[in-house]
Amino acid sequence: MSWKWSDNRGLKKRSKKMKKVVHITSVHQRYDTRIFQKECLSLKQAGYEVSLVVADGKGDETFEGIKIYDVGKEKNRIKRLLFTSKKVIEKARELNADIYHYHDPDLLIAARSLSLNAHLIFDSHEDFPALMLQRDYIPNILRKTLFRLAKRIEKKSARQMSGVVCATDNIRDKFLSYERVNAVTIKNYPRLEITENNTHKTEIKQPTACYVGGLTPIRGVKEMIIACKKAGVKLLLAGPFDSEEYFKQMQQMPEWNNVEYLGYVESTQVKEKVYDRANLGLVLLHKAPNHTLSIPIKQLEYMASGLPSISSKEVVFCKEVVEKENCGIVVNPLDTNEIAEAIKRIINNPLLAKEMSENAINAAKEKYNWQSQERELISLYKKLLKV
Repeated sequence: MSWKWSDNRGLKKRSKKMKKVVHITSVHQRYDTRIFQKECLSLKQAGYEVSLVVADGKGDETFEGIKIYDVGKEKNRIKRLLFTSKKVIEKARELNADIYHYHDPDLLIAARSLSLNAHLIFDSHEDFPALMLQRDYIPNILRKTLFRLAKRIEKKSARQMSGVVCATDNIRDKFLSYERVNAVTIKNYPRLEITENNTHKTEIKQPTACYVGGLTPIRGVKEMIIACKKAGVKLLLAGPFDSEEYFKQMQQMPEWNNVEYLGYVESTQVKEKVYDRANLGLVLLHKAPNHTLSIPIKQLEYMASGLPSISSKEVVFCKEVVEKENCGIVVNPLDTNEIAEAIKRIINNPLLAKEMSENAINAAKEKYNWQSQERELISLYKKLLKV
């Protein structure tokens, strides 16, 4: 399948009244925290007409003033890559936007077929080429080849974009190294309202730890289950398992009887269903190319919700923030004994837990909030549209 590549360098000058924006994703949920809850809502509040094209099979709707268009869901990964990308791009083209803002590496080539008169923004949530080195479903023999191919595609595509929005500074620096790329950092900090009216959880009867996110071996699921059992605390798990086979493996562990598995929880319900029921949050990402310099949103959401955290020393951001703000404990994510001792230290010391909780909330309010990043996003849009 081939896609027509076009050149956006000869864009027509836009009227100030033209503020139609379309966000596009072929893999993310419609209420995705970064895409919908932050970027789309912020742009809507700033006066833009915002639409979102998704492929989740839940149908069209208008929510919070944002029109959501659904092209249907393909469960097979290959079919999604071959067909869903084309469908979301075709739907987006019908909407005739001034800016198309897309969020998936799957669309790097496909998005180039959008209107010549529209600005294109690629939102790099993660280091896409680096993912090729750590995906379990990719045979080891193919990983380096796919890494080089992904980097070549990314570089060529980025040079023909109006802008690249990057979730971290290191991803931004990578795009800037490609030359002729307009790259900015929009960090995945939580909305400030998450931090309001959060206090240390002293009323919870059974000590509880939590984790929210994708459930894969490299994100420390097994270590969380074992460590929480050793520490004598309940574990709340929320998120999709990477595969049915891995889910069954975890269920067969003797420590699984200590887990309450909630499945996928909508971002609008995470606080009530998970964070408000927990005493602390876990961020036990293993060492991996795409983890070391990442900014895990869960770390920031724990802080904004007043949860002390047990965080991986392998993630630079987590280690620096936790130690600087004194809002948790840094551990070796592979050492379940060390993790269990850190959990017990927080659970068994209410004054320490309260101090960490207050430090976390204050840091989230003062530094790590979406409002600071929202300004950068809107500034980029204004520059592109010359308004």
